Amino acid sequence: MSRSKRKKEFEKLVQRIDPPSKLLCTWELKGGVSAQVTALEIERPNGQTRKMIVRRHGETDLKQNPHVAAYEFKLLQILQSVGLPAPTPLYLDQSGEVFPTSYIVIELIEGQTEFVPSDLADYIIQMATNLARIHSRCLEL
Repeated sequence: MSRSKRKKEFEKLVQRIDPPSKLLCTWELKGGVSAQVTALEIERPNGQTRKMIVRRHGETDLKQNPHVAAYEFKLLQILQSVGLPAPTPLYLDQSGEVFPTSYIVIELIEGQTEFVPSDLADYIIQMATNLARIHSRCLEL
């Protein structure tokens, strides 16, 4: 796909999400296996910028569940509603008008993966606490 066609797709997406905003840049995020992940930075009319992620699931996920984007969006809404740490879901598009398959847009959370945490005990406590919160909420649903 040409760079100009790709840019036009993301500009169209920005107009759907936040019509007065303009697309500043896009970049691919590497490392995911279940979706093509693209970061966007937009500029709002007041000059503030915002970064977000576009997640487009691959063929394998779509074959297993054609509604995977909608399910992921709903799951993120639920996680947010109960106060669990998760990116905010911003937009779900199932129309096929911008991209041929459904996709979601979520907030970009700056950070990096820590494969060797500096404080392993604290890392384990945080993970266990959040897993317990997730499981207690699952029982309520």
